[in-house]
Amino acid sequence: MSKPKTIFRCQTCGHETVKWSGRCPACGAWNTLAETRIEKQDKPAELRTSSVEISLLSEIAQSGEARRSTGIDELDRVLGGGVMPASVVLISGDPGIGKSTLLLQMAASLVRQNISCLYVSGEESLKQIKTRADRLAVGNIALPLLAETELA
Repeated sequence: MSKPKTIFRCQTCGHETVKWSGRCPACGAWNTLAETRIEKQDKPAELRTSSVEISLLSEIAQSGEARRSTGIDELDRVLGGGVMPASVVLISGDPGIGKSTLLLQMAASLVRQNISCLYVSGEESLKQIKTRADRLAVGNIALPLLAETELA
């Protein structure tokens, strides 16, 4: 077992950070960060080993699956015509430029089209996502959400 790790968890929104602060960086509440000691777990054996198969690009068959429109024309253009079924889209950029807002709008649009979609957040709590969804008028969409910071 590794040595214990200390994190600070907001008692209001659940945001976790490695440094204490008087104000939660996620929800802005004052004096809500509580120190929590957690045991760092070793990686499971299945994560330490894997069997990787190398493929030649020339031998891969074309999928034939059509891209699906996100409902946002400019995003569809950037994604090469929409999202591919069973794909993962990672959006990055500077803080505050609208990544979460854009992806929440996209996910809501996909669900409206009866396309299965899972919104995963590694930073925001479910309450923060719900607040944004309500502001964007998509809070009543049956969109599956997952807020998780442990990748294993």
